[in-house]
Amino acid sequence: MFYAEALHIAKRMLLDGATLTELKQASMDLRALTSDSALADLVDAKIESIESQNGYSDTGDAATS
Repeated sequence: MFYAEALHIAKRMLLDGATLTELKQASMDLRALTSDSALADLVDAKIESIESQNGYSDTGDAATS
């Protein structure tokens, strides 16, 4: 995947909404192409926000209380 294509996909997902799996894939794609991607940093922040809102643990499993 080319960087411009990965950038476009990630940007669209951030604006239009995406599943957690799609966001994680977009982040991995961006990091594979450019390890210091600012957009990947934003995607990762959105992933962390979603996971904290949904009660996910660090392993990706839903937290139990």
